[in-house]
Amino acid sequence: MGPWCHDCAPLVWSKRLPPCGRLSHNRADGGPMSRAPERSFLVLDIETILDPELPLPQPLTEGSALPPAPFHQVVVVGVCHMDDQHLAQRFEILGKGKSEAGILAEIASYLENNRPDMVSWNGRGFDLPVLAARCLRHGVRFSHYYATRDARFRFSPDGHFDVMDYLADFGAARPARLDTVSRLIGLPGKIGVDGKDVGPLVHAGRLADVQAYCLGDVFQTAAVFLRLELVRGAIDQDHYKRAMRHLLDRGAADPRLVPVVNACNRARLLLES
Repeated sequence: MGPWCHDCAPLVWSKRLPPCGRLSHNRADGGPMSRAPERSFLVLDIETILDPELPLPQPLTEGSALPPAPFHQVVVVGVCHMDDQHLAQRFEILGKGKSEAGILAEIASYLENNRPDMVSWNGRGFDLPVLAARCLRHGVRFSHYYATRDARFRFSPDGHFDVMDYLADFGAARPARLDTVSRLIGLPGKIGVDGKDVGPLVHAGRLADVQAYCLGDVFQTAAVFLRLELVRGAIDQDHYKRAMRHLLDRGAADPRLVPVVNACNRARLLLES
């Protein structure tokens, strides 16, 4: 667990005051705690294949549900770094060229050192449980996920904003696919590659195609997140348009995202139609 305040539950790295109302806390040894980093957002998505060392009890059939988290091997982690003004800074493949253990160590270290607010599409139901299970497999320290309440608490956008779950009222409504919601607001949705293609592409040595596909989902998750921030009143329309233009510009500057950006309905995205 994280450091303790005598008057509080274990501290969580949200950007709010702790229950005691104090602006600063001391470590157990009496020294001051280091300041938390400035607020930032990390939009993330993972791509997986079935772990060849952990065979499924029974083969997957057409239309069957995804296997439980332990059966997935992480091959790609794609992210978009956003600052506290919701401005996209860069798109990145974490742990590029590394083994699964190396990929996991990089994402775990980034979360621990930077403590961003995570943004995902079904990240609570898939991405984070898979990362946690695979960290268990390799013995990779994933302390941010377990020590930070907001990373796993479902009914709040703080710490981890699962956009799909939020739009579905945390299970009260049937969740939509990212492809559907993306097209609703002027994004292209899936272009050429779908989730079912990831395994065959990886086994064919076309990992770069999987990385580009993953970043396409990251880009569209980021755009839906911005629209939702506007709709729920977290930002105003001027802030939204500035952030969306910035996202489009960053995407256009990344060759892996040019096909996605070129297929966007900019007028609809920017509320000009």
